[in-house]
Amino acid sequence: MPKIKIDLPQEAYLNNPFLRLVNRQHQLRSELVFDRFKIGRQSFDKGILDNLMHLISDAERHMFKITLVCGYKSIAQQKQRYDRQIRLLKKQGLTSIEAASELLQTMPEPGASEHHTGLAVDLIDKSFLDEMGGLSTASDQLSSQQWLIANCSKYGFILRFPKDKEAQTGVAYKSWHFRFVGIENARYMQALNLSLEELITLLKKEKRDKLTIPTQYNS
Repeated sequence: MPKIKIDLPQEAYLNNPFLRLVNRQHQLRSELVFDRFKIGRQSFDKGILDNLMHLISDAERHMFKITLVCGYKSIAQQKQRYDRQIRLLKKQGLTSIEAASELLQTMPEPGASEHHTGLAVDLIDKSFLDEMGGLSTASDQLSSQQWLIANCSKYGFILRFPKDKEAQTGVAYKSWHFRFVGIENARYMQALNLSLEELITLLKKEKRDKLTIPTQYNS
C-alpha cells in the first residue's frame, strides 16, 4: 500500500518561535525575552497558557491529577544548578572533566536546556511524584502519563525526548518532558513520528525559512 503524503503544516517554518530548537548543538548565548505567566512557583511563555490549561483540565476530567514540576529556567538559574552539581561530584573525587562528563548524561549545560524557551513543561502524576520523590521514566507505566503522551499533540505539545529518538535528540528518554510546538505541527510530528530535530532538518531541506502572512500585497 502506498504511503499517504502529509503536507507540511502552514505554520511549519524555521522562523516560527514555537519551533525554536535549543539543544547542545544549538545553545542560547543570551536570555530569551517573552511574556510570562506563573502557576504556583513555575512560569512559562504566555503563548502556551490556553493550550496548557486545556491539557491539564482535560486530564483532570479523565480523573488524572497532573502536577507541573518545572517550566521556565533562565540560563543563570541553570548555571547555578549545574555548577552546584559539578562541585558535589568533585567532592566525591571526580576531576572537573569526569564530573562534567557524568553530569551531562542527565543535565544539559547552561544555554542548552529546553526550559530556557518557556515552551517546555514537565508534567507528571502528583501521587507518583510524591511517592517517588522525583521524576522517573517509570511514570510511563501510569494511565495518566500514557494519556498525556497519547493526547498531548491535540493541545500543541510533543513528548520531546521519546525512547526511539535518543539518537536524534541526543537526550535520554524522558516520559515527563513536553514541548509546545503548535497544534498543527504537533499533529504532523506525531503522525510521522518526528522529533523536533528531524522536523527542523526537513524544514531546512524544504527551504521553509520564513513564514509570511498572505495579504492583498503578496498573495
